[in-house]
Amino acid sequence: MPTVQYNIERILERVPDQSPETILDVLNEIQTIVYSQNCIQTQKLDSTGLPPFLATTDLIYEYDCPADCRQTSAIFSLSRSTKRLNTRPVGPNKTYYFRNSGYALIAASSRDAYSGQVAKVSFQENPGTTTDVYYHLYYIQPTELSDVSVQLTIPEGMHWLLRKAVIAMFTTEEYGESAMDESTIERVAKKIRNSLNRGFQSNLGQTSIREEYLCDDAPRYGRR
Repeated sequence: MPTVQYNIERILERVPDQSPETILDVLNEIQTIVYSQNCIQTQKLDSTGLPPFLATTDLIYEYDCPADCRQTSAIFSLSRSTKRLNTRPVGPNKTYYFRNSGYALIAASSRDAYSGQVAKVSFQENPGTTTDVYYHLYYIQPTELSDVSVQLTIPEGMHWLLRKAVIAMFTTEEYGESAMDESTIERVAKKIRNSLNRGFQSNLGQTSIREEYLCDDAPRYGRR
């Protein structure tokens, strides 16, 4: 796999007036831009093909998400029990489909990760003490490129596009904003995101795919 060092060296050939440290910062920025939209392959799944469980404690409503969580998509469970408050049903009373299986969507709010702060999830009802009840479906954030030893969180075949976007960003900042350079960055991000949606098959099931399973640039698949 091409290393970060290799990519920096190729970029330096085009922008020799820039420093390796500055190029590393811009590589990190472009990678973050790519991951700012949700894609199939940026979902966090374990070896079973399901999201990891979120462990909970009785009477504790808010939880820190894992360090690699950028944004929570859903909290769901096999349980379909509901609670009633003043005769009005509350709690997991909606059907949620994941990989063609039905689950109970859990009432919860979330906060995205930002500025070094981990993402958070807040339950609306007491979740109780559990270790294997609540599936936490979330989208990962890329590994920060703190130095050249860190690998890019981008498919190897897309590294050349990443380099193209970095060069375009340097051109924009050096010579003033250019619609062409901005278009290059957006086009590169779109192509990489599309590659992160490969492998999704529309014939995996008969249930319509939920909107959050696809990034904004991906085709929308429906019932076959």
